[in-house]
Amino acid sequence: MLISADGDTAAIRGTDGRLALLHNGRDTFAVKEWLAADADARQPKDASLAVKTRCDSIGCIGAMAGGRLVSMVLAIEAFEEDCARAALVVSPRQAQAPCKATLIDRPIWQARGAIALRWVGEGFEMTASRPADTDRPWAPAPPQTRTAPQNAAPSLQDIAPDDQ
Repeated sequence: MLISADGDTAAIRGTDGRLALLHNGRDTFAVKEWLAADADARQPKDASLAVKTRCDSIGCIGAMAGGRLVSMVLAIEAFEEDCARAALVVSPRQAQAPCKATLIDRPIWQARGAIALRWVGEGFEMTASRPADTDRPWAPAPPQTRTAPQNAAPSLQDIAPDDQ
C-alpha cells in the first residue's frame, strides 16, 4: 500500500501483483514515481490502474494480495462501515471515532508524510517519509509537548547552616 503525502492518492498491490490505484487525487507525480519504481510502463491516468478497485461518491475499495480489503474513505459517512469491514482504512479526512481496521487518516499522514505499508505476519509495517521526531529544514518535526522546567534550587529545609 502506498499513500501520498497529502493522503488523497493511494495505490495497492492487487491480487494480480500489479499496482492499482485505490484513489487518484491530484498527486500524479507520486503515481508516476510509484509506477517507475515498480518498472511499470503505465501512465498515471491509465484506465487499467483502476480496474481492480471500485469507487462511489463516498469512497473506494480494493483487495490486496491475500484478499485483505483496503478502503479509501472520501466522506465521513463511509468510516463506520469501512472500519468494520476492511483491514486498512486510508482517508484524506480525520476519523471521528475509533476504527477496528488499521487507520491512516489526516493526523497520521500530516505528521508522517508519504507512507508505504506492507503486510507482515499479522499486521501492517509502516515506512514513513517523515519518521516521528525527524527534524529537517524542509520538513520540521511536529511540535513536542513541553513541560515546565523544574526549579533546581534546594528548599530551605534542605540547606544546612554551614552551606555556602
